[in-house]
Amino acid sequence: MSEETNTVIKFTCHLISVTLLGASFALAVAGQTEQQPTSEPGSSPSTVAQAQALLNGGKLDAAIEMLRSLPASSSTDTTVNHLLGLAYYQKSDYARAIEHLTIAVKQGVEGGPQHRQGMQMLGLSQYLLGHLKEAIPYLEQVGKWSPNNVEIAYVLGLSYIQTQNPDKAREAFARMFNIQPNSAPAYLINGQMMIRQRLEEVAEKELQKAIELDPKLPQVNFLLGELAIFHANIERGIELLQKEIAINPAFGMAYYRLGEAYTRQLKWDEAIAPLQKSIWLNPYFSGPYLVLGKVHLKKGDLSNAESILRRALNMDPNNFSGHHLLAQVLQQANRLEEAKKEFETADQLRTSADKKQ
Repeated sequence: MSEETNTVIKFTCHLISVTLLGASFALAVAGQTEQQPTSEPGSSPSTVAQAQALLNGGKLDAAIEMLRSLPASSSTDTTVNHLLGLAYYQKSDYARAIEHLTIAVKQGVEGGPQHRQGMQMLGLSQYLLGHLKEAIPYLEQVGKWSPNNVEIAYVLGLSYIQTQNPDKAREAFARMFNIQPNSAPAYLINGQMMIRQRLEEVAEKELQKAIELDPKLPQVNFLLGELAIFHANIERGIELLQKEIAINPAFGMAYYRLGEAYTRQLKWDEAIAPLQKSIWLNPYFSGPYLVLGKVHLKKGDLSNAESILRRALNMDPNNFSGHHLLAQVLQQANRLEEAKKEFETADQLRTSADKKQ
């Protein structure tokens, strides 16, 4: 796998773990606030009801201010702490959410709707703060209550992976995908999730077990091939990608990676056919267009290189590599003003990407 691919994987994983999960569960728990039990003695029922209404309307800061204005005797009120935890959770202030939810969960009726919601938010808050060992007990309990909750199964699986418990991770993902935990597909999925967490060595063991159980299982050879290329074993990677294509001949990504692997060996002619096949199988993915454009550039076919790179940039206009390659094509074609503009665009995109990192 290239450095660019690894960066994308790392960023995607972070994005899914934090943005998608945090947002999706914030919305999920927000929809449950209307069913919260009434406040316990020691706080003003009318104030709590107003704060709950503010939460339902998405006015989080106003709800927090109202709840914090209650007398000191309300500081241990289960519902007040639960609602404060809920508000801070939806604000992505997970540390404060944990502070209040911990009190609410300890005092609440075990197994009740409020208690279960609090346990769910506690597990996710701990996970989103990177406190994986602390998150697991909550997530396990929620998983028992809601065995079909795929989001909890996913987060629990990732937590097991990152705390070096691959067997438990496989069980969580198997439950998520409704497959047997000791099956070849379960080992494949577990390995794929490990790759996304940058745990390539452990992932390879899972993938080897998958192929041992089912030598013709699609995508296993592909992932093993990517790992081989990542470790600079290009010949082995090519061999595995060819095996994948023999098993799964309609898999466009395998042809793309095969063509890319040939370019690493400077085998420009050999790279063309698999890249073309990848494009024909999936004409809406810019990756093989970019590599094929580079191949034509290296072969001195500037006309084809320009045409293919412009098609790639039509799909992915903010791709640094595409603009940089196109600039080189134009430069070699002696179209210097156009080349200068493309180099400038590429530099702007690279600077912008660096700032985001």
